[in-house]
Amino acid sequence: MKITEIDHFSHRHKLELSYSETPFQCDGCKELGLGSCYQCNNKKCDFHLHENCGVAKPIATHSFFKNSSFKFKKKGKRGKTCKACGKDVQGFMYKSKEAYLHPCCLTLPSTLNGNFNGGSLRLNLEVKASTKCLICQNKEIYKGKLKGWAYISSCGKHCYHVGCVNNMNIENWKMGYFNQSQSGGVAKELVFIKEENGESSNGRKENEGSLVKYALDLVVQAVLGGAVASLLGI
Repeated sequence: MKITEIDHFSHRHKLELSYSETPFQCDGCKELGLGSCYQCNNKKCDFHLHENCGVAKPIATHSFFKNSSFKFKKKGKRGKTCKACGKDVQGFMYKSKEAYLHPCCLTLPSTLNGNFNGGSLRLNLEVKASTKCLICQNKEIYKGKLKGWAYISSCGKHCYHVGCVNNMNIENWKMGYFNQSQSGGVAKELVFIKEENGESSNGRKENEGSLVKYALDLVVQAVLGGAVASLLGI
């Protein structure tokens, strides 16, 4: 059962479980959020927490680190990056002897399942990409400095770094692709971020096929939070 109201150490007012149809920056982990969140019940406060950040456990585990436990920390550490997405840990985080993780990265689903045109699609979360990411066209993120977790389809044709999808979401936010439409939903036609050669892959989006778009939507849903599914029409 979901906790609908919390008192949180990071804010002076009570926080209520709500649903944001527009993107927000989580005041806990400092990462992008959309959908289910904890929001201040005082309308004068523009304060949001990811649901995972609002009810973060003091101690957590992850299947990728069988011999470690993660401790919740209120503040990130300068120069340290999340093992999953490769971004800096600036706010709430989990720390172990082996890695740092954003709360939302630690709770990423291990598998994503969907149905497309009568067939099934399954993507598994892996420690590193076994094939090139369809966004950055590399097996590693940040030019090999970090492997980065990736969602890979059972057939091996669809691979997306968690970090690349995260960056893509931020770029789409800046370009206004997450703005509310007149119907109250969020624009579904998201575009890929620019690749290293400076050419936008948006031009070849139609050639990639609707299955690739659907697979990407599933990963976007996982990275931003499960509640965003209805906004993306999944």
